[in-house]
Amino acid sequence: MTANEQELIKQAKRAYKKEWRAKNKDKIKAANDRFYLKFAKKLAAEQAKEKAAE
Repeated sequence: MTANEQELIKQAKRAYKKEWRAKNKDKIKAANDRFYLKFAKKLAAEQAKEKAAE
């Protein structure tokens, strides 16, 4: 596979993903919300653990 073919593949993937994200904003928002909710719960648990250790 040549470097030019690899670049074409990379561009095709980017175009597909960009189009998919534009069509599925609700799915992206839901995934981000799940991630940050999980992150916030983990952070709160760590802070509670630190506070209990004092």
